[in-house]
Amino acid sequence: MTDDKLSQERVRELLDSGEATPLLAGMEVGPTWYADRWWYIPDEAADDADYQPAGPELSEEFDRLRVRAQAIEDVQAELDGRR
Repeated sequence: MTDDKLSQERVRELLDSGEATPLLAGMEVGPTWYADRWWYIPDEAADDADYQPAGPELSEEFDRLRVRAQAIEDVQAELDGRR
């Protein structure tokens, strides 16, 4: 790993091993939490681009989205328990 990029292959390995966590469960490519920071592929990047660490503003947005996604997952788990 370098401090400025991770290959998509490496991120998949980290996800498979449980060392990294995707922003959205079940998403193979997308914002990923690893080594105490968010990693993402910039929108303008090529399909095979490396992940880069997110800056402070984007990290805050990913944090907000993760809280919302977790709330949805919690409701779904509660509903699944009632069935």
